[in-house]
Amino acid sequence: MQTSLFESILKTNIINFIIVISTLVWIFKKANLGALIQKLADDIRISVEKSSNNAQSAISQYKSTKKAVKDTPKLQEEIISQAKSNAQNIKEKIKQKTLYEKNELIKNIEKIISSQKEKYKKLTLDEVYLASIDLAKEEVQKRLDENTHQKIIEKSIEELNKIEGSLS
Repeated sequence: MQTSLFESILKTNIINFIIVISTLVWIFKKANLGALIQKLADDIRISVEKSSNNAQSAISQYKSTKKAVKDTPKLQEEIISQAKSNAQNIKEKIKQKTLYEKNELIKNIEKIISSQKEKYKKLTLDEVYLASIDLAKEEVQKRLDENTHQKIIEKSIEELNKIEGSLS
C-alpha cells in the first residue's frame, strides 16, 4: 500500500503542479506579464544608459574643469600681461596727446601775445604820434610870434605870385 499511497501522492502532486503551471501560464497570458516584464527590463536598460551618459558627461565636465583650474594661473598671467601692455599703450597715447595739446596751446598763446603786442604797439604809437603833434603845435605856436607869422604869409604870397607869373 505504501506504493500505492506514494503513487497517489505523486499523481496528485503532478496534477497540482500541472494545474499551477497552467494557471501561471494563463495568468501570464491574461495579465500580459511577459510584456510587463519586458517593459520593466526596457525601462531599467534606458535608465542604466541615461546614468551611463550622465556619468560620462560628469567625467567630461570634471576633466574640463580640472584643465581650466590647471590653466588658471597661466591665464591670469596672460590677462595681467595684456592689461599692462594696454596700460602702457594708453599712457603713451595720453603722453603724446598731452604734448600735442601743450604745443598747440603754446602756439595759440604766442599768437595771442603777438596780436596783443601789435595792438598795444599801434595804440602806443598812435598816442605818441598825437602827443608829438600836440607838442610840435605848441612849440610852433610858442616860437611863432606875430612878426614871424606875417613874414611867412608874405613869403608864401610871393611864392604864389612867382608861380602865377611863370604860368602866364
